[in-house]
Amino acid sequence: MRKMRKGKIVRLRRVRIRQNLGNGFLRSVFSSDTVDANSFVTFNLTAAEGRVVVNAGWTISTPTAMAFASESFPTSTTNWRITIQNPTNTQRTVTPYLITKLAP
Repeated sequence: MRKMRKGKIVRLRRVRIRQNLGNGFLRSVFSSDTVDANSFVTFNLTAAEGRVVVNAGWTISTPTAMAFASESFPTSTTNWRITIQNPTNTQRTVTPYLITKLAP
């Protein structure tokens, strides 16, 4: 069994793409970051002002190789945390996204 190396924590506020999904929902695609080989990266995603988090997701380069989220949950009404594990021997690129809704 390979030992996972210590990962990094990334706080993301800058959105690369915003997509209006209708009915007050918005998809925010954040800038990509790397996850080293046999390591993990934790993304802390922050909703825009006046919005609350609903869900989050991610894509990774080389999607046919193993990768998984070891955690994905809201830390508050405006923040979401995702930790992505990369158990391969290759550094990869992860792109996180966040689904939000207008705050009540």
